[in-house]
Amino acid sequence: MKTGMILQNSMPPPDIRVEKEASTLIGEGHEVHLLVERNPGEKREETVKGMKLMRGVEVGPLRDKIHRYSFSFTFRDIHWRRAIRSLISERGVDLLHVHDLPLVGEAVRAAREAGIPVIADLHENYPAGLQVWYTSWLKKKTIYNYNRWRDYEYNVLKEVDAVIVVIEESARRLEGIGVPADKIHVVPNTASFDRDEIALDPVIVNRYRDDFMISYVGGFAPHRGLDVVVKALPLAAEEIPSLKLVLVGGRNPAYRDYLEKLALELGCRDIVEMTGWVNFEKIWSYIEASDICLVPHSRNPHTDTTIPHKIFQYMMRGKPVIVSDCPPLKRVIEESRAGLWFRYDSPEELAGQIVKLYRDNQQRESLARNGLRAFREKFNWDMTSGELRELYASIL
Repeated sequence: MKTGMILQNSMPPPDIRVEKEASTLIGEGHEVHLLVERNPGEKREETVKGMKLMRGVEVGPLRDKIHRYSFSFTFRDIHWRRAIRSLISERGVDLLHVHDLPLVGEAVRAAREAGIPVIADLHENYPAGLQVWYTSWLKKKTIYNYNRWRDYEYNVLKEVDAVIVVIEESARRLEGIGVPADKIHVVPNTASFDRDEIALDPVIVNRYRDDFMISYVGGFAPHRGLDVVVKALPLAAEEIPSLKLVLVGGRNPAYRDYLEKLALELGCRDIVEMTGWVNFEKIWSYIEASDICLVPHSRNPHTDTTIPHKIFQYMMRGKPVIVSDCPPLKRVIEESRAGLWFRYDSPEELAGQIVKLYRDNQQRESLARNGLRAFREKFNWDMTSGELRELYASIL
């Protein structure tokens, strides 16, 4: 089978979930043709990790701005429509597999013309995400209006042949808005065993040997809960003289500035390190150097129905994890006994959990072993990709 995947983004940089799914399908004998955006100077066609890329939509600042506003009012884009039609006709794909909500509508219209099925792969609760990714009240009232995006989601998912989600809580949300349960397939956002083979950087690992290091890996944004972590630091530092917080990631200068200012005001800036965005291969060294890893997400309809890749990366590296009480995070941690949780808006509870693990090395080691065991036995891509393989087998 020739699968036509659609990703409203460029590649590189890598999209981990897309790469994992493509690798699984290629291993099952499918051809994966991936339609992505094209930046200036990039080849129009290229093979990357077995995926046959088709860079079919030119992007740029003006084009991106026009798309953002026009698409958000109409949910249509003539450039993507033409590119999807070309993907179908030029590559002869038998199925469309579209990643994330925005382009599902254009994929459905093109697929119906060609008489082929469509899979909507929803990485997250997109309508709710728009309410936390952006702070402008005007945008959230107009182009990112929740009710309009929720209605679009409801209507377009009625037209697809199958829906993939990343966690059971997301499946229940879709069932609650009327998507038939037998149409929904849960393919969790777990990590792959092959990532365990990446060489570590001894310079990074050794840099923090004298610190009690807690870390976070990922993007910076208000809904990530990093402000609660910074607020917890002075409380935990009273009991942990060697405490060090390392935030690996970024790409949000305004929020980074806010965190730096907050740390200065609280008198803990000297124990906070922000690395900036690092090469994906380097994150494993920061995780390896950590004593505790964090997923401190704030609670909202978006974070309550998704799960980040990082929690399974932490478990794979055998690290105890502290998470907020977002239902998917709390459930996975309790099922695996891989860590502790705190109320998302309580720096005091977070500080208490950090100090608890600092004082009890035996518990840290036990949680780490539990997480590694849970990853190897259940929360790894080899295990959780079975639903994807079964879905494609049923379509065949």
